[in-house]
Amino acid sequence: MVSQKLPSLGQFSSVNWRGLLALLLLVIVLISLIAIILVQHQVRHLETQYARALKQEVALHEEHGKLTLEKHHLTALARVEHIARTELKMTLDKTPENHNAQTIILEKKDASAVEHQN
Repeated sequence: MVSQKLPSLGQFSSVNWRGLLALLLLVIVLISLIAIILVQHQVRHLETQYARALKQEVALHEEHGKLTLEKHHLTALARVEHIARTELKMTLDKTPENHNAQTIILEKKDASAVEHQN
């Protein structure tokens, strides 16, 4: 069997400390470069997400404006009253005898008359 000798303390003193220090600094620089590249990639990705979110905000703001305008148009009093009178056949009974109360009168359609119209 071959016996192995343990290195003595005197052999460690012959290690080139300058070379080891230079290698250690090189490793630190490489790790720093990789970290910088990863951070730059994350920043670009976040900037892209931010730009998409801004575009979506503008689109949603425009849609909200359009929906608000449509809501005001559909709930306009004159339009609602016109549909109630023409399509729903509602009448308005506002007389002093009723204390100026508004009464909506609905007429019930006969089912056989509805079938004949179709």
